[in-house]
Amino acid sequence: MGLNSLRPSLKRSEQELIRPPEARLRFRLLKTVLINLAITCALFLCLEISYRVWLYFRNCDTLCHNIAFLTKLDAYHRDKVYGFLSADRVVGYAPADGTFVIREPGWNNATITIRQGLRINPNFDPSTTSNPILAVGESFVFGDQVSDGETWPALLERRLNRRVVNGGVSGYGPLQAVLRAEQLLKLQSYSLVILSILVGEDLPRDRWVNASKFYRPSVILDDGHLRHTTIAESQRIVADNFVCTHSEIAEFFFWSHVARRFFSTIGYDGRCSNIVHPKAATEDEILNYVIERLAALPVKTAVLIQYPRYSFEGASIDEAHKIRALAIHHGVQVIDTYAAIKDKPLRETYIYSPWWPHHSPSGNEVVAHAIANALEVQ
Repeated sequence: MGLNSLRPSLKRSEQELIRPPEARLRFRLLKTVLINLAITCALFLCLEISYRVWLYFRNCDTLCHNIAFLTKLDAYHRDKVYGFLSADRVVGYAPADGTFVIREPGWNNATITIRQGLRINPNFDPSTTSNPILAVGESFVFGDQVSDGETWPALLERRLNRRVVNGGVSGYGPLQAVLRAEQLLKLQSYSLVILSILVGEDLPRDRWVNASKFYRPSVILDDGHLRHTTIAESQRIVADNFVCTHSEIAEFFFWSHVARRFFSTIGYDGRCSNIVHPKAATEDEILNYVIERLAALPVKTAVLIQYPRYSFEGASIDEAHKIRALAIHHGVQVIDTYAAIKDKPLRETYIYSPWWPHHSPSGNEVVAHAIANALEVQ
């Protein structure tokens, strides 16, 4: 009985003796690699779990109800590209015709109606179509998170009983907005162009060559002169970015917040976005370039200074003073919404949502009222 039990082990020993030295070395090496790999994976898993727990408590609000850090497998930030945007060879992207109902958190089932590339209010027609106003800018003009009749251009149109064209586009920088105004002025004449600039947010966008899946023009300093790039130039910059052309490496670690932290530092966070042009101008240079181009339009112009919610929570608004001074220097009217918004309850004038808070319908009403008053004074 004892001898029989020893036979299998003796056979294994004989097999090991018979095995060539090279094979034994390879076997031991493979065994060592697999053991170390298992240990490394276990340690990385512990690190990942610990980091997710830390992120949860670090970002924990009063109720600590956001458990996505603990329950959501995909660690990357995924931009939601809505169907109301399409590529444009001059400005990068622009609204696409159609009627859209956005059933996403924070959007409150907002209805978006776009005709001929412009957001409209199908429920109101002004009594006069003469002397129309063109409003351009980013999402605070377009009206993210509110329905057609609740954007400030729609509310201003109703207040003035005068055509106000909403040429805003979500995510635009001031350069894109002015380029869009130039496009629209070729199709129709306007009595006034209002460029909205969101303090602390808009100017950096004109340093980027892309946004989500779209390309965009950027303001650069080229041989000592300011100019903006074409979409083709921006495409080449993106193509030269290693992490953008090899995103499968970063996507292999889609489940890891630790990996996300590393890859986000080199330009990838679930999408290759917000790449700064190597020759990008400074924000002050961009502001000067944009205001000069706005002032050169063959129509009366105004700058509308708008503010994100955090501007009323202690953040600096020095940029607003720069915008005002430069606009006045170039003979552009300034409409500043700060005084109109600051005395209102923020929870009434902004939509509190899991992501970027835009103006609520009542906030847009305040903005429209401020613009109407400024135009009456002028």
